[in-house]
Amino acid sequence: MKKYTALIIGMAMIIPAQAMAAANWTSWTSSDNATIANGTIGSINVTYTGSTFGIDYNSYIYDVPTSFTSGAITNTPGTNGTILMTGGTGGAINNFHFSAPVVNPVMDLFSVGQTGVPVRFDFLGASFSILSQGPGHWAGGSLTQSGSVVTGLEGNGLIQFYGTFTDIPFTTPDYEYYYGATVGVVPEPETYAMLLVGLGLLGIAARRRKQNA
Repeated sequence: MKKYTALIIGMAMIIPAQAMAAANWTSWTSSDNATIANGTIGSINVTYTGSTFGIDYNSYIYDVPTSFTSGAITNTPGTNGTILMTGGTGGAINNFHFSAPVVNPVMDLFSVGQTGVPVRFDFLGASFSILSQGPGHWAGGSLTQSGSVVTGLEGNGLIQFYGTFTDIPFTTPDYEYYYGATVGVVPEPETYAMLLVGLGLLGIAARRRKQNA
């Protein structure tokens, strides 16, 4: 019983830190290089529809990790894939769709705009904040937020949306070759609480078996 108690205490100390440490980024698996891409986050299917010319699986996109992570989210998308786009589609709506509702999803943006060539992502009234931003593979730049619009001048960064989402629609009215985005989900603390309950039940069951013996 002591070893189960020690395990539960240890997990209780470690799990809250993990809950705020890593995002589950979309693993992109296919694209028609024109209007649609498909991927998964665990059992959740993720679909991107809109202007795109494929998926980039190169990890060098995120080779300045401090621009794409934060104190709360410490991992980049790595080689999971990133949707490539050029924008310049006016008011045409692009969309990330989740097959099940997700809470407070995150998005990494890379190489948005150039020096003197601002590029906008308009998230159409969604509530979000920029958690981090800074230089990327193609040198320095910035992301700035005004309401539901993010503007990049060779900008790279991590943003988090607030609420429950099955869709993240947005427009990219400004043309620039090229920039990209991907989405992820941060496990909810309740998930880890359920794990702790399960460990506690295991400990109780082990104690009863010992007493019966």
